[in-house]
Amino acid sequence: MANNDECNRHFGNVHFGGARDRCGIRTGDGPETVVGTWEAAISVDKDAAPDRIRLGDAIYHVATDRLIGAAGDEILLRWQSAQVLRYLAARLGRLVPRDDLIAEIWPDVSVTDDSLTQCIADIRRGLGDHDHVLLKTLRKRGYILNGQAIHVPPAVPAVPDPKAMAEAPASFQPATHSETAPEAPVAAGAESAVGARLDPRDVLPTLAVMPLRRLPQGDNDPLGIFAADEISGALGRAEDVNIISRLSTGNLRGRDGDLRDMGRTLNADFVLSGYLANDGTNAIMSVELAETENRFVLWSDRMKLRVGTLLEQTDWVERIVHHIHNAIMVNEIRRVRSRPVENLKLFSVLHGAIGLMHRFSPKEFNAARDYLEFVASRAPNSPAPLAWLGRWHVLRTVQGWTEDPGREARDALSFTSRALDLDPDNSLALVCEGQVLAHLAHRLDEAEERYETALISNPNDAQGRALRGMLAAFRDDGAKGTRNTERALHLTPLDPHRYFYLVLAAAANLSAGDYSRAVTLAKESLRLNRTHVSTLRTLAAAQAGAGDGESARKTAGELMRLQPELRVSKWLKSTPSADYEVGRRFADLLRSAGVPD
Repeated sequence: MANNDECNRHFGNVHFGGARDRCGIRTGDGPETVVGTWEAAISVDKDAAPDRIRLGDAIYHVATDRLIGAAGDEILLRWQSAQVLRYLAARLGRLVPRDDLIAEIWPDVSVTDDSLTQCIADIRRGLGDHDHVLLKTLRKRGYILNGQAIHVPPAVPAVPDPKAMAEAPASFQPATHSETAPEAPVAAGAESAVGARLDPRDVLPTLAVMPLRRLPQGDNDPLGIFAADEISGALGRAEDVNIISRLSTGNLRGRDGDLRDMGRTLNADFVLSGYLANDGTNAIMSVELAETENRFVLWSDRMKLRVGTLLEQTDWVERIVHHIHNAIMVNEIRRVRSRPVENLKLFSVLHGAIGLMHRFSPKEFNAARDYLEFVASRAPNSPAPLAWLGRWHVLRTVQGWTEDPGREARDALSFTSRALDLDPDNSLALVCEGQVLAHLAHRLDEAEERYETALISNPNDAQGRALRGMLAAFRDDGAKGTRNTERALHLTPLDPHRYFYLVLAAAANLSAGDYSRAVTLAKESLRLNRTHVSTLRTLAAAQAGAGDGESARKTAGELMRLQPELRVSKWLKSTPSADYEVGRRFADLLRSAGVPD
């Protein structure tokens, strides 16, 4: 994350997006109030908890449970350690008994003092508190967290000057808000002051992409508007985020409002903003993605591009879109692991669940199902959580975590059929049902029909294309399988789940007899996700097919460590390719790699 010194070196004395603290975090326009303890802060405002707590060189952000180091990087703690820190921070400067901490963090589990001691050590490592000054231990009594509570008063809207408002263009007139109004007002000067009333069950995050401002003037820039349009268009095609219209974001140009005000005005959860310096040949672009609720910068980047590249190529767009999706996903995983789901927006729970589901840790994987079911119960008219629940059962079976694949198939189809009842043309639901039909129910003709229907509405649906290619590979059509899976790989250069596209392309190439290419793709998939057993199976078979028996046996050993009950005969019963030559050949390769029959 760039700090102000770095910004000044590149662009002169320009601050990006308003005031920041030393960690590059947006602070709003008001001054900070710093006091020694939480109790002292209450003497300033008895009803207000601190916004942040300074712990040595680190800053703890109370609202988001983030611990940020001096360089602006997030200090990651184990889950229980983060809960301990939160509990201590709420009692800053006060003695917290050990028994109270254990009862709070492990309410229904019998643990020893060692569990708490490990969390305390984890926090101290994160803070660099080698002398135990910030987090003190009082023998046989408990712990005291010492730090400085920081208050950031909310920005007070200036009273607009009537004469200035009359002379200003409508698009530059300030919007007014009620702090408690549930509806976001539209920009001043519009015909209606009635904002949209969103259904709280909406499961998609809303993102506003602001036109990039020109440096050094800070005004409108045609190239900046073009860049924002390209990013908005790419994000809109992904169909997993609501994008505020360009005319709406353009209507805010010229205002340096607080992020929370922008969020209310646009009804947006996230804002992408930035600057562009253009000398006619080269363009330096600086962008950042921020949460509007807590004004926290989730991701920022700066890149130098030739103007011709900016106009004619899309690599830079794909890079930004990838990082936006990834930042939102990581943010929502953090939310669902640190807050009660009842206190979160549904899109936070949904995106967090999808992220946990693809980590393939049994504990996190099972938690993902609970989160998806929660979203489905709160948003009964949305097909998205139902479609993902169907895929959850597919992934569970592929990982070998079930003794009853038939039941998994029935449960999965019940979810995807409900999703398609809600929206028969929903591409996510169609692709997920196709995956269930192919991989669990072995109804390949029906699966192909689902994939084809999804691709008719969106030929660039990477998931549908990859899975259609895999289906062709199952049926001994390696050429068609390779063509489709490699195209899907081309469409997902920076996808957070790229390992999935890599392993499908590896399997299709293996079906076509290109073992060398299959090994290369499977190794890259394994680098991105080392616990995906399907990747290990594919790599072991590809290495055996390429004549590298030693590597194949080593890979098979790791596969058996993660899936000790795996047997070739059991795999043959579960694979859709069992009745085809490719399935029989794959089984022989697994045997030669050392997987028991």
